[in-house]
Formats: sequence, C-alpha cells, structure tokens
Amino acid sequence: MLSAFAATLWLFGPRAAAVLAARLHGHAQRSPPVALDRVTFRSMPAWLQGPLLLAVARDLQPYLRGETPILDEDAAVLLQRRLQDEVAWVLAAQLQRKFPDRFELQLDLRRPVLLVRWADGEPLCLLDATGVAMPPVVLPELPQTQLLAVDGNRCPAFRFGQPFPDPRAVAAAAVAVEWRASILPLVPNCPRLLEVDATNLGERWVVHPRYPEIRVGLARADGQKVMFGYDRSPTSLRARVPAASKAEVLLGVLSEHPGLQGLSGGDLRFARRWRDYLQPSTGPDPVGAWTTR
Repeated sequence: MLSAFAATLWLFGPRAAAVLAARLHGHAQRSPPVALDRVTFRSMPAWLQGPLLLAVARDLQPYLRGETPILDEDAAVLLQRRLQDEVAWVLAAQLQRKFPDRFELQLDLRRPVLLVRWADGEPLCLLDATGVAMPPVVLPELPQTQLLAVDGNRCPAFRFGQPFPDPRAVAAAAVAVEWRASILPLVPNCPRLLEVDATNLGERWVVHPRYPEIRVGLARADGQKVMFGYDRSPTSLRARVPAASKAEVLLGVLSEHPGLQGLSGGDLRFARRWRDYLQPSTGPDPVGAWTTR
C-alpha cells in the first residue's frame, strides 16, 4: 500500500499531493470534536496558587472556548501559537491529543519575581526573571519596586509579554532573583524581601562609595521596613560584592539584632565594617534623600 501511495505521488506530482492533502484535511475536519473548555493540564508549578492562579486562568479562558476536531492539526498549531504570542504568562505551549476526545495542554509559564508600581502606588505590572512584563497581581510574597518620574516623564509605554522598557525595574527584578537564589538559602530565618529600590541605578543621582546603586527593604519582626545598601545591579559590568559576602553580613546583623529589631537601616556590602553602617530605628534613613548631581 505504501509503495502504491509513493508511485501515485511520483506519477502525478504536486496535483496528487494536493488532492491527498485535501482528503486528509477533510478527514480531520470530520474527526470527533473536542470541547476546548475541557482541556486538561499536564502539570502545574507549585508557585501557581491563589490570586496568581486565578489571574492566569482568567487570561487563558478566552482561548479555551468552543470545539475543534481532534485530528485538525492546523487548529492545534494555531491554538499553540496564539497562546505563546498573545498570553503574557505563556512562554511556550504544547498541545497533545488524548484519544478519543480530549486534549492535554503543557504550558511553560513565566514566573513573576517582582511587582512594579508607579510612584503613586499604582500597580503597573509583574516582571519575570528576564524583565518581561505580565499583568499586575498584588502578591504579598513578592518584593516590589517603585518607579519615580525622571525629568517629569512617567514610565514609557509597554506591552504585556514584552521586555519592560525601564532599566530600573529590570535591575530590581534581577536583584529579586539573586536574593531568592543566592542569599535566601544561606540565611536561616531570613527576613522577607519587601522592596528593591533601584532609583540610583547607574549612579544617576548620587556618586559616592557610600551610596549604592541599589538598596533593599527587609521586613523587621514588627512588620516595619529596614533599608539596606545592597550593591550594583547583577546586570552591571562593574565589580560587585559576592552574594555570599552579603549573606554573611546579614547573618552578623541578625545575630546581634534578631528580627532586625531596633534598626532602620544598614549596608550589606561591607564585610568588616557593617556595624558602622547600622542605623537605629529612631535615626534617619541610612542613605537619606537622593540628591541630584
């Protein structure tokens, strides 16, 4: 049978192939329909819970409606492409048939690491580790960053599913990733990372060894925020303090100030002189207001 099929294609060329394709397409269109709202998911990451799960499900819902024949390859490929191109949460999608009448969807999702707010507190978006923007969802476990206007200009326009155009937010997301991967595992009972302040990125406002490009806000035991000098951005080409050294400083601070009690700030960059930079909770901000050059 296969030899006859090959001979037909050889004898009649493209016309035979076109006729065969049309027949196969017609057969696919007559195959059993699958209700897209009954698609099952192969797996779900542990971090996809609560409000984030609801947000992802809401954005997927418009694409999982109606029916499509189970053998319709064009429809399956189109669905995969639309999910990847139009749903900001989806990095990659794969649709598999589960006969006789079901699809199984495997989604590679972007994991948010940071919430971006405008200076007035308005949530703008979530960012993943690469700085790609996703719809805003306020998640208590995620650190935040606030963007201040520069020369009176607000953040430039951006699109969900695309790289965020403000380098301050992208740098803050990189810090959030570094904190979770390289500092959190080294510090038992590590204070929660509340904020990443990248206002001075590129030393835009202050140029002095004492003033870092980036600060981090950590949760004190009583719920207040303690600001620490952190470092340059992980994306910087200039020398940086190793994450393990910053973790060691934080361990030292916690050994003398459990839960960061009694502190309003400090600096994680100075392995030997970190005590000199500790600020009591009744004192001024450890870095102070940014001043223009």
